[in-house]
Amino acid sequence: MIKSLFKVVSQTEPTTINTKNGQTQKSTVVLQETGDQFADSYVASLIGNQVRFHTGDLVWAALRLTHRENNGALYQDIVIKDIVSFSNH
Repeated sequence: MIKSLFKVVSQTEPTTINTKNGQTQKSTVVLQETGDQFADSYVASLIGNQVRFHTGDLVWAALRLTHRENNGALYQDIVIKDIVSFSNH
């Protein structure tokens, strides 16, 4: 798990997805570690109640990195487990 301070680069509009517990919302958030313009970035899924972030917002987030295999192919998923915004809008 990665826990760090990030800058929001972008966020997609939420879409409805089906889960084993029913339907929920999902969006994709691009987060960049604080530091210089070449700091590491992560494309992560925000699942559940949707909060709208703006480009440049400063957030603390806990990211869960997982992988799975399907028909011989490997896939990596990054999911936002917890996120706290320090920006007021």
